[in-house]
Amino acid sequence: MNITTDNTENSVTIFRSLIASLPFDRLDEAQLDDLSAIAAESAEGLCQGLWYIGESLEEGTEDVQENIEQASAYLKASAHLIPALMAICEQSCHQLMRMKVD
Repeated sequence: MNITTDNTENSVTIFRSLIASLPFDRLDEAQLDDLSAIAAESAEGLCQGLWYIGESLEEGTEDVQENIEQASAYLKASAHLIPALMAICEQSCHQLMRMKVD
């Protein structure tokens, strides 16, 4: 991937924007409930993984040299997924509220 300083948006912002533009209004209430719950649980799981990596690095229980590529990939994936999962959760909840008002 070629990243230049001229880019005003980074890949995390672009990914979140794409997720936020999904047609949530086409989903029914059960699908929105499921989607919101899965997104929230996934974000929580990612945060727990990040916490574990941080604790492991502080305590020296992980061999950083052997796991540096895996940790890097996990952190980069988390950086993309957490905002996207939150966008999914927000959009699902927003659409559910609109359904209940209508």
